[in-house]
Amino acid sequence: LVDGNDRLKAFLLQALRWRLTKSLPGEQRDTVLQAYVNNDLLDCHSNGQRSVLMLIQSKNEVVRQYTARLVNAFASLAKGRLYLSQNPRVLRLLEERLKGEEKDSLTRENVLGALQKLSLRRAMQSAMIKDELILWLVEVLKDTDGMSEYTLTYLVALLMNLCLRSSGKKMCVKIAKEILKVLSDLLSHEHQEIHSYVNGAL
Repeated sequence: LVDGNDRLKAFLLQALRWRLTKSLPGEQRDTVLQAYVNNDLLDCHSNGQRSVLMLIQSKNEVVRQYTARLVNAFASLAKGRLYLSQNPRVLRLLEERLKGEEKDSLTRENVLGALQKLSLRRAMQSAMIKDELILWLVEVLKDTDGMSEYTLTYLVALLMNLCLRSSGKKMCVKIAKEILKVLSDLLSHEHQEIHSYVNGAL
């Protein structure tokens, strides 16, 4: 998987994701996930430079996208989030890709989805706040023109999760005028789910 050509990597990443997402919810899916965790599929229990997780930095957009989709699938499950949170490098790589990808690329959407789900874990919230992700989110949300509904929803949901923490609130105080302007502008959005996240952040 790490040494194959890009086409083979993409096929294998897709197969691994489908094995997880197409399994029946409950015992079957838990068994698949546990097998992945036991075999340290994403190398969260090691710090090797050559790992499946590092494929998220591939020069090939499809390989990056399929890696992000697999990570997002892990993050959709509580045990998957626990596994991903074992290694600080996971968060660092995801944050780098979030900021480095083209606006609304499928890779960025899946990285964003994974980060939002990981932000449900307290330790990951703390790390994201320390990395000043709130400042980046507010900057991106200043211009939502052409942004997909998925991206906008997950950006605001992630911001809300980070704003709920006292350390997140302290970060918001530093940019109080900017964040209030961004959030008030978002209240005019037609999507009701975004309104609930904005109200949560306020």
